[in-house]
Amino acid sequence: MSKYVAKLALGKAADHIQNKPSIVERDPEIQAAIEATSASTKKHWWKKRPQADMILSAHDRQILRRVKSRAWHLDCGFDCCCCTVGLDGIIGIIPGVGDVICLFLALNLVRVASKANLPNNILYKMLVNVFVDFVLGLTPFVGDVLDIFFKCNWRNYLILEEYLFLRRRDELRDERGVGGDYGSTGNSKARAAITEGGGEGSSTSPSTDTKPDPKNNGKHGKKIVNSKSSNGKVK
Repeated sequence: MSKYVAKLALGKAADHIQNKPSIVERDPEIQAAIEATSASTKKHWWKKRPQADMILSAHDRQILRRVKSRAWHLDCGFDCCCCTVGLDGIIGIIPGVGDVICLFLALNLVRVASKANLPNNILYKMLVNVFVDFVLGLTPFVGDVLDIFFKCNWRNYLILEEYLFLRRRDELRDERGVGGDYGSTGNSKARAAITEGGGEGSSTSPSTDTKPDPKNNGKHGKKIVNSKSSNGKVK
């Protein structure tokens, strides 16, 4: 029902706002890494199912969970009729001041996410979501409804989640010597550059040197061409 209402309110934009499968569900490499990590971890019957973020570093895992918790309370706190509403939707109803408070909360969530060493393009996407959410909220009543369905904080959490998992996937590729193409630290490219340029110092370039032929005593100007390596030794 909530998807139907969002479709009516937002039109084609609703296709990008509806919940889509996370990167954990879409990427087979990440799923395999989670299964491998889970298999190597000691299990107890009273523990819950292993979390997907177990493959991340402790620092990234902590930040991701903090952002997820805040985004959930701001945008998806509880069900209301045909949709989920969080504190952001409730505070936004307050004219003027409510939108400013929601803007501050959204920017604070981006600040927390930035502690995961995010590149500028990821931060830019998050800030664009915050700006769109703020502009929508300025429109009386209709803007408040659109703001509830837009859920900029939850969208920013999904952006953070996707980036961290893809960056970790590339780190695992680097460890296997495969290399990565998204969020990579650049180690694979650096190794490739070193491999390509590693032989430059040991390569030899032919050079010519002319000496008079001792048998002719230089009378006829006959030259002998010797090939030398770059270190000066005659081959």
